[in-house]
Amino acid sequence: MSKRSRVWNFFYKESDTVARCCLCHRNYSRKGRGTTCLRNHLKSKHPGEFQTLSESDFTYKVKTEMNESTSRSHLQLQVSTEFNADPLEDFYAIDKSLALMIAQSDQSFNMIEGIGFVNFIKVLQPRYSLNSINFYVNIICQDVYHRMHSHLMQQLTMVDSLTLATSLCWDGGGTGLLTLSGYGISSNFQARQFHLKCQPIDENLMADISNHVRNIIATSIVELQLDKEKIHCIIRDEGTCTQQDTLIGCSVTLLKMCVKRALDANEHLKQLDAKCMQIVKHFQQSQIAHNHLKYIHETRLNRKEFLYLIGNNENHQKWNSIFQLKANLLQVKDALTIYGEEYDDNAVKIYPDEWQDIELCNRVIQPIEEIISIWQKSSASSVIPLIAALRDSLRNDVHNYVSSMASTLNITICSFARKLLEELESNCLPMSRDIKYLMATYLDPRYKQAFFNQQEAQLVTDEVLAQLCRNQHDDWQAPAKIQKDTANTNGYVKSQSKIDSILDNMLTLGHNNLEGNNSMASQSQMKNLLYLYNSEPRIERQHDPIMWWQSNPKYTILSPIVRKYLAIPAASIYSERLFNVSTNLYSDWLSWDLNLNYENVCKILFVKANCKSLDHE
Repeated sequence: MSKRSRVWNFFYKESDTVARCCLCHRNYSRKGRGTTCLRNHLKSKHPGEFQTLSESDFTYKVKTEMNESTSRSHLQLQVSTEFNADPLEDFYAIDKSLALMIAQSDQSFNMIEGIGFVNFIKVLQPRYSLNSINFYVNIICQDVYHRMHSHLMQQLTMVDSLTLATSLCWDGGGTGLLTLSGYGISSNFQARQFHLKCQPIDENLMADISNHVRNIIATSIVELQLDKEKIHCIIRDEGTCTQQDTLIGCSVTLLKMCVKRALDANEHLKQLDAKCMQIVKHFQQSQIAHNHLKYIHETRLNRKEFLYLIGNNENHQKWNSIFQLKANLLQVKDALTIYGEEYDDNAVKIYPDEWQDIELCNRVIQPIEEIISIWQKSSASSVIPLIAALRDSLRNDVHNYVSSMASTLNITICSFARKLLEELESNCLPMSRDIKYLMATYLDPRYKQAFFNQQEAQLVTDEVLAQLCRNQHDDWQAPAKIQKDTANTNGYVKSQSKIDSILDNMLTLGHNNLEGNNSMASQSQMKNLLYLYNSEPRIERQHDPIMWWQSNPKYTILSPIVRKYLAIPAASIYSERLFNVSTNLYSDWLSWDLNLNYENVCKILFVKANCKSLDHE
């Protein structure tokens, strides 16, 4: 059987002896492994498509004959043009592309039945007939899903250690998303992120979320045939962390919790936030007022481009959303003052001392915003250094405001900074003592022991030696002589943000630097190896630590440990990203018209999550 046969435009090959009709979704046996029975099925059940098939075969036959006759080359050109005029004649390819388009983007399946889309397809491909919604759902949930799932299983074999991360996004309106991700580093030092499983959550499922978190991990291990010995640790965000869990928490979740508690404890700042929300809602509800404010800012005050205050479906109850909102208000505060005086006497007004209060509060929070942004795309090795930098930043803020507490304003901000520091030390500093974070920091050549005290340095050394003993290769040899080589800066210009400046200063001053500790310099080859690593100069913070290990083969014996700990992410936040681009899929799921079952929604979410990260073709 030739795969070039036009009959395969209407059938999908399930196996060597079974084919599935893409029109009626039934399986048919190919006894002789030919296409005669498939043609007979089209002729009896789908005569219109059979006629199209016959015309296509005739065109192909004529084209072949013309290729064999040079004396009639002008006819060959004419027939070839007719044959090639339709670049999308493979109907199954169209079906699959259309199904993937819906899965990849935030489009509703109802689009298929829209009159505008139907007319567009008729113009693009007159011979193609749109199928039912369930037809395209089946393509995603059967063909595409199984191919992606198989490819994912192959990709997982490339890493020898895997960190799992659970994440829950809940919109407060009755829907949410639970995801399980995996992180690893391959033997050729390529960092990999895997989206293992996705489950939509409603109010009924939310009531027993702890059980669903356990189930999503257990079922993924079985379905993906994961070796439990390969699973190194599990990161959980606040929504997926139960009281009995003793696993690593999500650093972003903990830091956001610290800020929220500090803000909740400061009544004056809460009132200011409420004022800011009132102002923004006023301009959201009145386009005329919004245009007046824009005119004042850009034309009368001749300021830079106006920052629109109208939101984009963002949850402004979250402190980080309010932080950005207040930052935007600060940019147009002069225009707001003029607007309140000239256009609306009843408008909510913010007075000069309150503007200063908002500005100072945002200055305190700004380093936290920077850290959260860094953690969302970095490994756990940056957690301890950035917590240390934030602690120093808050201590400086408290000291500065205490020394200049001449007004109620400074008392308010000082109280907020002090409370934030207390929350940080209570909730985040315990992460600094976790052996997994200590190991990740030490194995990052940007930090090593720079943020350790003597006890922590010894604890990490003992752990590395213990793991080296367990993983020691029989043919291990002493490392080559040290070559002190600083990495190429690639023209990098250091950021001047507050948290970057503090962290760079701490590293420059050798904050708690224990690299000169000679207690490790014994006769042991393993200890000598660690001493050699400690003696290497730290690389610049903007360089890739994984690439450093790849380019230093003298530390090959450390590679399995490095890949294990540098793969741990600093945060588990993927569910929010996927949830934000799945709005229409959730609408389809909750719609009685489409009748999408729960299992298919899970598969579509899986395909959506993996479309970009896996080469499923």
